[in-house]
Formats: sequence, structure tokens, C-alpha cells
Amino acid sequence: MKKNRYLLKISGEVLKGNLPSGISLEFLNLFCERLAKIILKKEVELGIVVGGGNIFRGVRGELEGFDRLYGDGVGMMATVVNSLLITERLRYRNIPVLLQSAVKIEGIVDLFNRDRVEEVFEKNGCVVFCGGTGNPFFSTDTTAALRALQINSDCLFKATKVDGIYDKDPEKFSGAKKFDAISYDEIISREIEVMDLTSILMLKKNKQKLMVFNMNDNDSLERACRGEIVGTLVKES
Repeated sequence: MKKNRYLLKISGEVLKGNLPSGISLEFLNLFCERLAKIILKKEVELGIVVGGGNIFRGVRGELEGFDRLYGDGVGMMATVVNSLLITERLRYRNIPVLLQSAVKIEGIVDLFNRDRVEEVFEKNGCVVFCGGTGNPFFSTDTTAALRALQINSDCLFKATKVDGIYDKDPEKFSGAKKFDAISYDEIISREIEVMDLTSILMLKKNKQKLMVFNMNDNDSLERACRGEIVGTLVKES
């Protein structure tokens, strides 16, 4: 029986835990333990994209006077650091893991290869994607949308610190309304900042489902992998 295949996108900032920046090894271990339990059940196939904002964010660097071209290059390398750590912690738990990048680093990580992705999924492993798209001026949201489409994901999961999509920022507005389901057209017309517009248009055009939920909920990711709708589901009208 064909397994459902998902692409999980998490921000790099999630990995810092309660630290002001950097990487919380405690949270990293807890996160990878959750992933390992899901993967070892052999019920789903899981790809992972992680951002690098806990180390360096290109857009932020530009505000501080960095050349955006170089700043985004540093940001892409930050995603490599985060992804290497996730890969190592999953392998420590006996998970077959393939690390692939949009930027080849000899002796560290190879470029994206769809055939190798399929081989790892057949071995009940997972794939971690890093290096962004390999180009400046693109976010890891766009990377996640691209990889989700390239591996024929059944749904793209965006795991955040918020329990879904709201009509306005729930941390700033107490009356913010949460959507259980919403279309890409409505996200665009309302100018809701779920992901950057490039990724939203890419997902809409290719009719890729998106689900946004709180990664810190105890079983949100596990329920999503069981096929339940958690947080907010986004799909074409």
C-alpha cells in the first residue's frame, strides 16, 4: 500500500528553544526523538526543510548593512549547519537519512537527486534538504514549496509557534480569527503572511496542499502524519 509522503518545514528559530539565538541541544534531541518515533513506525515518508534564522537571516543582515547577496549566502550555510545536526541526531537513532543541498559542499553534502530520494524512502528513511534554493532572494518557504513538489508530497506541513492561520497576528490582536480551512486565493486577497508570496503562488499553481500548525503542541505533528487535519488546511479553491 502506498504511504503518504509529507514535507515538513520548520523554522531555524524553533531549534533555539529558550535560547536567545543558536541551537538548543536539548530541544534538538527532543525534536529528533519525535521524528524518529514517527519514521520508525514506517507508516509515512518524511522529508524535512529547516530554516537558518536561529544563526543568521539574510534579510535581517541587509537591514544591518550586509550585502544581500552575501547575507543570503550566509543564511543558506546556516541551514546546512542545522540540517547536519538533525541528520546526525536521526542517524544516532538508527534512521537512514539522506542529506541533500541546493549548494554542493564537497565532503559534506551533495546536490538534490530525485532518484536517491526515492531509494532512501524505499528503505524507510527520511531526507533532509538544506542550502535553500541555491540562489539569493529566495526564502526557505520557497525551498519547502519547491522540494514538496519535487518529491510529490501529499501535503506540505509548516510547523510554527502558532496553532494555525489567523486573519491577523494573534500575538498582537486578541480578536484575531483562526481559520480551520482557507484557500490560496483568500490568503492572497487578504494579504495574510503565512509564507512568502512566491511560495504561495507556487503551491497554488501546482495544487499542493498545505497545513499550518503549532510544532510545540504535544502531538500535532504525529496527528498530522496520521492524516488528521490539525491547525489550518490550505488548498486550491
